[in-house]
Amino acid sequence: MKNMTARRPRNHFVAAPADSNPHRPDRISPTFTCSAAELYTLVRKTALAQPRTILQSESPEENHLAFVQRTKYWRFPDDIVADIIALEDGGATLMLSSKARYGMEDFGVNKRRVIRWLAALEAGAAQAT
Repeated sequence: MKNMTARRPRNHFVAAPADSNPHRPDRISPTFTCSAAELYTLVRKTALAQPRTILQSESPEENHLAFVQRTKYWRFPDDIVADIIALEDGGATLMLSSKARYGMEDFGVNKRRVIRWLAALEAGAAQAT
């Protein structure tokens, strides 16, 4: 994970585990009772169900996914990265980052996206159990 102690631009929002110090997330990621492999599949499914979202790259072996989602009105590309983290108890969590590719101001789009995706992941995980 990239060092996040420096102040991020307004167009970048990160959710990560609380113990990701010295990285400072904007929001603490939830812990899921499913395995890392199951969370990986759920992230992939949830992301691709979002409008104007494509899978840019993935590495199941490294629990890493990268997506591009275009904004609704201007179609600007935003980069979303998900790194799934296996926990010792068999559960999983993730680092979810959303950043505008262009410009410095995103009017809160990336923050709302991360919060929305986390809520969808929690709902999807609850349905799976």
